[in-house]
Amino acid sequence: PRELDVGATSNKTEDEEEEEDLQNNNQIANSHNITPGEKEFVHALTSISSAQLPLRRTRNIYLHESSLSPSTLNNPTNYLDAILINMSRRNVPLTPAMAARMLGCYASTGRTARALHYFYKVVRDPIEDDGYYIPGPHPTSAGRIELEEWKERKRQEGAGRVVVTGFEREEDDGAASDDDNDSITMKPSGMPLLSEMTKTRMIMHPPPPFHKIPSAVKGQNLIDPYSFGGVVEDPSSASSPPFESHHHGKRTKYEWEVEREYSLALTAAFAFADSLTHGACGHDPIELDVVGWNCLIKACCHRGAFHRALRILNETMPQKGIEPDSYSYNTLLAGFARVGDVASLKEYLIRMTNKQVPVTKYTAQAMADGFLNVGDVSGASSMVQDIFNQHDTLPPYTTHLKIIEFALSNGLIFEAKRHVYFVQQLWKWQPSQHHDKKFCKIVDATKRNPKLSRKALQKLFRYFHEELNEEDFF
Repeated sequence: PRELDVGATSNKTEDEEEEEDLQNNNQIANSHNITPGEKEFVHALTSISSAQLPLRRTRNIYLHESSLSPSTLNNPTNYLDAILINMSRRNVPLTPAMAARMLGCYASTGRTARALHYFYKVVRDPIEDDGYYIPGPHPTSAGRIELEEWKERKRQEGAGRVVVTGFEREEDDGAASDDDNDSITMKPSGMPLLSEMTKTRMIMHPPPPFHKIPSAVKGQNLIDPYSFGGVVEDPSSASSPPFESHHHGKRTKYEWEVEREYSLALTAAFAFADSLTHGACGHDPIELDVVGWNCLIKACCHRGAFHRALRILNETMPQKGIEPDSYSYNTLLAGFARVGDVASLKEYLIRMTNKQVPVTKYTAQAMADGFLNVGDVSGASSMVQDIFNQHDTLPPYTTHLKIIEFALSNGLIFEAKRHVYFVQQLWKWQPSQHHDKKFCKIVDATKRNPKLSRKALQKLFRYFHEELNEEDFF
């Protein structure tokens, strides 16, 4: 920036000043032997993605995206246009790789409520002083007397059990008599007193609305549940006149998703991509590559527009002569898992297999997440084992822990031990001449992971007050 004297005036227009600044910057770059290129614009695009971090971490999904502040960069079109203009002025060509980076800014804004559902809630029930556990929910809103009466009634009904796993009685230094029970406490090694401990369990919520599940509304004509009348105000501008909404009629889910008011940011993403293919801001027209289309698929999945994403995968990309890769399918599978669409997960896993698209660890992770979200712990464990046996791949180690934790928090002790048995099989696994080095490294990293060691698994079971004995290992 130039420093002007106080009170100095300039007759130059804003465009002339920008042109002068650009020439000065180019002179500085040339003096330092710096060739203007893509790197500085890559940094600018990275800064846009970094500025969208609050949307990914702390997004309020109960707010419509029209209520978001412009500073959140939910719709970064203005910044991307400015970058394109600067690239044109500095004679930096627009490549498919740069176009994909720009479209990625529309896919890094987090998921909206249409692409999410809360499937479960984790709660912690208290454990009584004598080690007796009563499954909840506990009537905590009742008075103390009513709560004690409820506990006594549950004890008589046999609704609970004594939690003894991992605990041992410790006596004080003083002599403890039979009448003095205060000197005897239940305390696990390295953990607080039993009276301060809780038992974790999981409460499954009802399934998501059917209109969120792609397989449930496939080919059906429905009324958009997000519409509130025939006239909707344009949220892009407070002064703009209202425009007519056609959501009051029955249409397919895909027809909802292509409407402008479904998601202004998604509409802007497709408009921006279309402008790139026709030449934008002085650049030559380009064709999007598979990475660019994958970014559009991700932007659709993050806003619940699964049918629009499927249209890209099944029709648009083949028409352009582009074959979808594993990232294309994994993005869709992860989106299906977020809404519990197990039918679509199975269907597109079969398509990946038939089209010989590589099944990766993220494929296995998405499949397991989908089954776990609908409460099918057995199906998740079986799916991980089937993918290991048929496709020679494993999910990240966190998926194994997640399956075990889901089983324990739902009281499915044998399912948890069944997956522990599979982990032990990985410990004993030996490669053959048919396995490639990449797969061998994945298995070896899983075998050596300290989070999946015998000691760590036993500690995980003790957290849920269950025992993993020596006879459970081979």
